[in-house]
Amino acid sequence: MPASARYGSLPFKEAISFFQNKLNMPSERWLDVWRDGHNSGFMVAGALKDDLLNDFRKAVDSAIAEGKSIGWFKKEFKTIVAKHGWSHTGEANWRAKVIYDTNMRQSYNAGRFEQLQHFEFWEYQHGDSMHPRPMHLSWHGTVLPKAHDFWQTHFPQNGWGCKCKVRGRTANQLERQGKKVKLPPKAEITEWTDKATGEVHKIPKGIDPGFDYAPQKIVVKQQQKKLSVEKAKPFEPPQRIAPTAFSTVKGADVHSLNTKLTDFKTAKPQFEQLNQFLVKHDVKTLLIKQSEMGFANKASKNLLPQVMGYLKVGGYSRAYYTINNAKRCNGFTSKSFSHVVVKVKSTTQFTKVKTNELINAVEGAILQKQAGKTEWSLSHIVRTYADSAEHGGAIVTWLHELGHQVHFKAGSKSPPVSLSHSISRYGSTNSYEWHAEHFAAWLLNREALAQWDNTVAEYFDKLMAGVL
Repeated sequence: MPASARYGSLPFKEAISFFQNKLNMPSERWLDVWRDGHNSGFMVAGALKDDLLNDFRKAVDSAIAEGKSIGWFKKEFKTIVAKHGWSHTGEANWRAKVIYDTNMRQSYNAGRFEQLQHFEFWEYQHGDSMHPRPMHLSWHGTVLPKAHDFWQTHFPQNGWGCKCKVRGRTANQLERQGKKVKLPPKAEITEWTDKATGEVHKIPKGIDPGFDYAPQKIVVKQQQKKLSVEKAKPFEPPQRIAPTAFSTVKGADVHSLNTKLTDFKTAKPQFEQLNQFLVKHDVKTLLIKQSEMGFANKASKNLLPQVMGYLKVGGYSRAYYTINNAKRCNGFTSKSFSHVVVKVKSTTQFTKVKTNELINAVEGAILQKQAGKTEWSLSHIVRTYADSAEHGGAIVTWLHELGHQVHFKAGSKSPPVSLSHSISRYGSTNSYEWHAEHFAAWLLNREALAQWDNTVAEYFDKLMAGVL
């Protein structure tokens, strides 16, 4: 149904990929893994047990993919600590913030490092005017070619709590802005002794020990080789067809959604194209309860900071996720949105979805159409007749709403057939719903759609290719 930050809430694909590709590294101290070993190793100092480290890994992964706030992570941290009876150093909220900030910022910086490869020049920008670090401030405005050695040691994050950034510049941009290549102050090297091991390390002045490396640099580290023998079995999140989703229901989060979508991908190659669409157009997903979709509800008001932090849109309004008469609405989106909203229940669990039921719903809709008993919608079929019921119905609604986004991005074209030529009554109401209903059918069971009308199936092949 179409409707008339924080670095930690920027779940772009490079940051997600950077974190997912890390190897779990049990360790006593953060410095057990030195410098760019942190590019490919995930650790929480003092977390040596496999299950403990994996629970932390899953929590950080959720924070990156779902744009979860520091408040959410603090609660998860305390839950994990209580579950494992872990005795940690430092006060709980402080320790949780260190883990959250470091992983979120470094994953973000790794994504930026990859994205910036498209620019000829990079410019260092100091990022904390309230608490400036003199050396970091002295690097502000430094403009150098991306291949300069400076970036191998000074690419942010350059210390605990460092908020510096790097911006990409082209030669034309520099000329227009009147900027020139500006060398940094002459690097001063200091010696730092690791009191635990006695090792002496040479570090550029102004950079905290262990931070003098560029994220995403592919180097095999001796420390990692040594510790990999003891490594915990990594938490392996499912392959993400949906790169990101924000959910207020644990059983309907980004992980369980992708676990189920991976099942569909095995049978339906169209889901690979769906992934490409979501990545290219940065289409996000809100999976929230009915009470959170009503504008006048207290629950929706309380959710506002989290949703705005996740969506990262202009303005600060509940209009992005609330709608009149939420009781009658399973989902909605808008041409002005780059996200979809889907209603889920507190009991919704995507892992209970039976893949074949959703695939067969398309064929069932076509058979009913041919028998003169056209069903209201694909979602209605699943919610009424399938064992998956609410669980599968929510996924079909999600695909339907994404169909609107594909239609919008394609220029809101007219259908290739008359509206009455629809597999559902909902699809015959207008051009927008026709596209949404048949897009979901095309994803779930292109074969059945093609047998019914190959013109419609080929139309969506071309429509999807066009938006990609």
